[in-house]
Amino acid sequence: MLAVSRLYSFLDHKNGFNVNFLEGQKFIHDLVLLHPMQGTGFAYFRDTVLGLMPMIFFLKPGESLGLYLDSDEPYFRFKIETNSGGHTRTLLIPEEFNSFPMKISGQVRVSKMYSNNSAPYTSMLELKEVASRDVINKILAESYQTDSEVIVAEIADQSVMVTRLPPLNSKSTLVETPARKEYIKKQSHFFHEVFETATDDIEKIVKLFEDRGLAYLGSRQISFFCPCSHERMVMNLKGLYSGDQQELFSEKGEVEIKCDYCRKVYIIKESELNQ
Repeated sequence: MLAVSRLYSFLDHKNGFNVNFLEGQKFIHDLVLLHPMQGTGFAYFRDTVLGLMPMIFFLKPGESLGLYLDSDEPYFRFKIETNSGGHTRTLLIPEEFNSFPMKISGQVRVSKMYSNNSAPYTSMLELKEVASRDVINKILAESYQTDSEVIVAEIADQSVMVTRLPPLNSKSTLVETPARKEYIKKQSHFFHEVFETATDDIEKIVKLFEDRGLAYLGSRQISFFCPCSHERMVMNLKGLYSGDQQELFSEKGEVEIKCDYCRKVYIIKESELNQ
């Protein structure tokens, strides 16, 4: 049985980098059961999810993040919504999307919600034949404006996000850290070894990074979670069909509604909308 997926955070104090490691095998397994995709279509879906999830590291308690990708060529709509607690849900339209887009043209919107209910931060980026694997790194550079890069494993359902920290101020002298590309090149063999191990054991993962000289900062669980409920579905229908319920309900006086995120089916009776 696979262990619950986790996002691990480490600090390379010597070189001035944060390294976040996503062990996502259980999470991807659960998404496979929800999304009926096959072949290269799911390969793209997997890479996008594993690329985005390390960004949870930037969320403070109570904050949440949404990524909304509207691709015109090829056509599809993809949503990922997550929060600081690692609760995540995904939506892909059309459901039978099975083609792997090497390049994407369209728009991607990033929305960050704060715990104090203030106006969310929203960023809109244009995509013009952007390579699929470069979308997440484009968001990190242009929307979050961080010196970060995500590497998605081809071997296991895992990924690494490397973030360069500001230069250290030591006795009024700025100590420059290695460039991000230089650091990743230096660590690439180690990251490959971690991916090859494909372990989901907490102690083994922590030891792998600590043996490399990185300090363990902590981890958080990553899991699929959908907040839908019967009551929410009733409230949504009340808002949409408050003036014309005859168009919605059949002679049986009930309608079947399926959640687009978790695929759960709800039976809503007409009498519930009139209460």
